[in-house]
Amino acid sequence: MRLRVAMNLPSDMTDTYRLVNGEGDGLSGLAVDILGGSTAIVMSSAAWCEIHKETIKSVLAKLLKQHQSYTNVDIDIVWRNTPSRLRQDGYEVMMKDDSASDEDDRGEQLALVAMESSVKYLTYPYSDGQKTGFYCDQRENRLMIAQLCENKRILDLCCYNGGFALNAIIRGSAASATGVDSSQDAVDAAIENASLNGLDAKKISFMRDDIATFMKTAIEDEEEYDVIVLDPPKLAPSLSSLDKASRKYHALNRDAMNLINKEQGGLLLTCTCSAAMTQKDGGRYFLNMVNGAALSAKRRVTLLRVCGAAPCHTQSPASFPAGAYLTAALFHVGPADS
Repeated sequence: MRLRVAMNLPSDMTDTYRLVNGEGDGLSGLAVDILGGSTAIVMSSAAWCEIHKETIKSVLAKLLKQHQSYTNVDIDIVWRNTPSRLRQDGYEVMMKDDSASDEDDRGEQLALVAMESSVKYLTYPYSDGQKTGFYCDQRENRLMIAQLCENKRILDLCCYNGGFALNAIIRGSAASATGVDSSQDAVDAAIENASLNGLDAKKISFMRDDIATFMKTAIEDEEEYDVIVLDPPKLAPSLSSLDKASRKYHALNRDAMNLINKEQGGLLLTCTCSAAMTQKDGGRYFLNMVNGAALSAKRRVTLLRVCGAAPCHTQSPASFPAGAYLTAALFHVGPADS
């Protein structure tokens, strides 16, 4: 808890963050997210967590009560696990009794408002769907790119619950923002979040589509954007899938560059959450892939900065290098004739 306090978490602007980050905090197999300042989501992927489940919940409750933000709050602790990972430890998870479904019944209905950088999000901590949680690892990157969006047209690809697009409008005063995701649940959540924050539907919109299909159509229609965020799901879960994933990343980045303002150029924040991609060749592999995509798009790119996960996603490079899984690289994409 002291480490999160040192990061100014929680704060008046942010009540949603990662409290425990597995190996990064010396607790392999255990992660805890705080949502909305009132709910703790515990994610267990190791046998020791399941064996000591009640102790972990008790210690967590006592720990949170010691912080002034939670003194008068009854923190609800929601326990989740990853059966496939637990089986690797030789631990078999008992199936839920269908008759004991009170939590499941309220899950689809009970929404919790989470706040990050003063932007509000509806989260569903009791649901099993994609809207279940909240990805707080991109917090700093959402805020960083928002500061570069004033009076610009924003495209948020694989937008999930709309985080980059919402920040661009609320924190960055963007002229417009469009979010695209292949999941209808994600799109519905993003639309709800825009409404929750009182945003004008004429300035921010979300649609369901495969992003490759969307970009192909947008290129044919000669659409252009000033800032594009490309944040796809994990395409390379292991080194063995890296070559195939690289071809996919290449195509997506190439098409994204072809949608950047051809006359003035613009910005591309391209991300990978695949540790295999982030770590290969000391991080150069992903950046070189983007440069290759730029050659295919016939656009000149300049690397401006490389970021990782928000600091609450603590790391232990010596004992668990795979903790460095996220790369968010900001490029300037030059005009088409440069």
